[in-house]
Amino acid sequence: MGDDLKQQTKRSIVWNAIDKVGFQFVALVVGLITARCLSPNDFGLMGALAIFTALSNILVESGFTSAMVRRTNNTDAEYMAVFYFNLLLSLVIYGLLYVSAPFISAYFNMPELLWLSRFLFLAVIFNSVGIVQTIVLTKQLEFKVLSLSSLLSALFSGGITLVLIYFDFGYWALAAQILMQVGFKSLFLWLLSSWKPVSSADFRVIKELFDFSFSLILSSVLVTVVKYVYNLVIGHNFQRQDLGYYSQAFKFHQIPSNVVSGTISGVAYPVLSTLNDDESKQLSYFRKLIRVTAFCIFPVMLGLFVAFDNLVSIILTDKWLPIVPYFRILCVAAILFPLHSMNVSLNTIKGFPKRSFAIEMVRNALILVSLLFCLDSITNMLVSFSLTYLAAYLISAFYVSRILPYTIFAQVKDVLPYAAVSVLMAVIMYFVPQIGLELYPTAALQLVLGGLFYCSALYILGSKVFNDVLEVMKKK
Repeated sequence: MGDDLKQQTKRSIVWNAIDKVGFQFVALVVGLITARCLSPNDFGLMGALAIFTALSNILVESGFTSAMVRRTNNTDAEYMAVFYFNLLLSLVIYGLLYVSAPFISAYFNMPELLWLSRFLFLAVIFNSVGIVQTIVLTKQLEFKVLSLSSLLSALFSGGITLVLIYFDFGYWALAAQILMQVGFKSLFLWLLSSWKPVSSADFRVIKELFDFSFSLILSSVLVTVVKYVYNLVIGHNFQRQDLGYYSQAFKFHQIPSNVVSGTISGVAYPVLSTLNDDESKQLSYFRKLIRVTAFCIFPVMLGLFVAFDNLVSIILTDKWLPIVPYFRILCVAAILFPLHSMNVSLNTIKGFPKRSFAIEMVRNALILVSLLFCLDSITNMLVSFSLTYLAAYLISAFYVSRILPYTIFAQVKDVLPYAAVSVLMAVIMYFVPQIGLELYPTAALQLVLGGLFYCSALYILGSKVFNDVLEVMKKK
């Protein structure tokens, strides 16, 4: 890997980290305040609509982002064709969702969803107008602009949401936050991006993009359906507040996982793509990314597994304690998701999108089959969900070994040191409450001791990843 690419990759990772961490931090703060002010029933309404918004955005994006990033010579006319196509498709999808609103409301037996859904689904249109800018900036590794757009949109939408909650808009404030977040991001992308519309459009590229991304679209749709099928089942078979508890637990377990996966994978995709002709460098880079992923995700999730009940009582109040057991079960999936995602992405980068689709098909089929035996218990649903991620990770690691000399054993060996140290850290944190301190000192001591032990252990063991982090911090 050349020095220029190394420096560009480091800058991209830093800005991508600022984007993911900063955005999630703002979203987390706003989410915690809204959770304190609103009820589980309010969040149950939003959880009922999550699958429809997620699916719509996938169909609008059409898998074109990955396909266009992978292409080497995109023209402005081709970008314009993608822009027109996405905008038209978003209008069609919104129209279908608009007329479907009464049926959605009836299925969940929630009358409030009729107009709430029609308002929220406008986010699909807002999202479509910023996709081309995202593609262009990703190809250029201009993550600074992407980061600023995400952070500014989070700050503006979050601030307005808190004002709406103050004036007692309730669940409408939650819907407005999603809508404004997407709208502001698209607006800032247009203002900060160098790409602007041109007069001509080359629609021939649409067929080419579909040929490449069709399996990716199907895979994304399937993944989303499986991811949110629990919302459909819980919202229909259980109380609205149960869906609120589940949706909050699911959201919180995703935050660390998405920060790690989004930060690393967002940079890894374009960089690994440039190394397709140099297997040794690509393997070295990929192994390092796997170790960095493990270094980040294991201590965060295992630390939260132990301390989450105290944190919920302090930050969200005791009314949200029912989410704790759900969150702890989901920690397994949260740890494995970034690693699994890296493996799947590598198959796509190496030109095997159908293989990526097959891997996701297997995982999602396992989730759906196991769900059929757990319909009477939310806890059992989540156990089966997490266990399928273990199977999926091993399968994806196996297929990585088919395209690079990187066996399952070697990959597990790369992540095992961080897993082992994190387990020991969690054990230390578990015994802190036995000291008999009050709630606040106990939670603080758990986090401080856990962090100190993890960093000290890696330093003593001579972790290369940890030393690289220290070097970056010293330079900064």
